[in-house]
Amino acid sequence: MQDPYTIQVAMLTPITRDGGLDYETLDRQLERLVGQEKMALSILGSTGEGAALSYDLRCRLRQAVGDRVRNQVPLFTGVLNTIPTDVRAELLSLSPATFQGALVPPPFYYPMTAKELRAYFWSLAEVSPVPLMLYNIPPYTKIALPPVLVAELAQHPNIMGIKDSSRDFEYFLNLLHHVEHGDQFKILTGTDTLLSASLLAGGEGTVCAIANVIPGSIKNLVGAISVSNIPAASRLQDQINELAYRVRQAGGVAAWKYLARKLDGGTGLPVDPYLPLSPESPVAQHLDDLGASFGMT
Repeated sequence: MQDPYTIQVAMLTPITRDGGLDYETLDRQLERLVGQEKMALSILGSTGEGAALSYDLRCRLRQAVGDRVRNQVPLFTGVLNTIPTDVRAELLSLSPATFQGALVPPPFYYPMTAKELRAYFWSLAEVSPVPLMLYNIPPYTKIALPPVLVAELAQHPNIMGIKDSSRDFEYFLNLLHHVEHGDQFKILTGTDTLLSASLLAGGEGTVCAIANVIPGSIKNLVGAISVSNIPAASRLQDQINELAYRVRQAGGVAAWKYLARKLDGGTGLPVDPYLPLSPESPVAQHLDDLGASFGMT
């Protein structure tokens, strides 16, 4: 029987001190995550710093992950760029033998009308060798994808779904109301703190950053929802929320990397010029305590 929900880990990108790809840490990271049953991997999204990495490093990461995963789990990649022609070229470079889909936001910088957004995504879907997953993340792109537009784009056979990272639950409910979704087109949440609510409302799963560090808790929560064990799901969501809120307070990616370093080693550095989380900061010490409660030492 097919699993009722999709779980994709929004993977971190391990970086060396000179800004290169940390292959040794990547090996440990993948060994740990690929060993998780029923979880796919999504690289080079926002958590993977896909919009801040050079084209060369993005290509090397895709190659490295593809070579190591070898279709053991479904693999997706972000294509985050402000230049539409570069997005098109990067999509055309993807092999469907390696990637099951590409996560694509709107070009971020200039405003876009619904008509322009439709033309953009439709034209990409017409040429992409892998299915597209729309990426709605207006806190970063400053562009929200209207639910009515998403409903229209969902009719394209090469658009597989949407990841909503708006943190706006009313928007998520509007997607569920307007968009025909299910086997062909899936509506996924990218907000860890809304995971239970999104699944109970009718969402099909998640692409989540927190699964980098506590994948078991995410699987257990989704499993509890799938058998309607709401009290267990609620307890797990409360625990996840405490960690997620602290990570937001600490700056997002830098905090995820701080925690992941406890599991996989490496530098724990974000890409330059962004600063790492200082271990001496009060919020880092609180993260240490929370991480210990989840078995991260």
